[in-house]
Amino acid sequence: MTWPIEATRTPNSACVWVAEATIDGRICTARSRHGAANELARQLVVAGFVDRPMAIRYHRLAGTMTYRSFHAAARWTFGEGERTLRRVRYRHPPEGVFLGSGTGQKCVSSPLADDMESLPANRRKAELPPPAIETRRCDGCDADFRPGRPWSRFCRPACRLRAHRRLAGVTRAQELAAIFESDPR
Repeated sequence: MTWPIEATRTPNSACVWVAEATIDGRICTARSRHGAANELARQLVVAGFVDRPMAIRYHRLAGTMTYRSFHAAARWTFGEGERTLRRVRYRHPPEGVFLGSGTGQKCVSSPLADDMESLPANRRKAELPPPAIETRRCDGCDADFRPGRPWSRFCRPACRLRAHRRLAGVTRAQELAAIFESDPR
């Protein structure tokens, strides 16, 4: 069975889904924003359960989604970015991405009271401080933003598209005006 936790929904991301299974009297639970059933399948594989079919029921929805093998379902997840939601191969997140201490913990923030010196991931002291991040004016909406690339002119894709449409509209209007003025009638 799987269901959403609506309170976790934000304007920029989907809500967290919970998937729950009972196998041999044991209850296994997984949480994920995309592919909770696939995350549950990965946990079942790690727990060493024998491969078998998996039927997923969604809370308050009729019907089921069935996989012939939960081992096969564990190899997939769902991803989204600039494209629509799609099925993609699952890749394990790299260890220690968020913490340079090498303890294996992830997504851990140190409190502000700890003024300990932290080393970067390569375990060497940085010789120069990182460059300051500049802000620019968006050519589309005239707001300040931090560019992701040195050549970025727009704060988001919608501003870029709006500016291109505006430019195309002006060009088309100029063409229509030229045609209208050249017509001898």
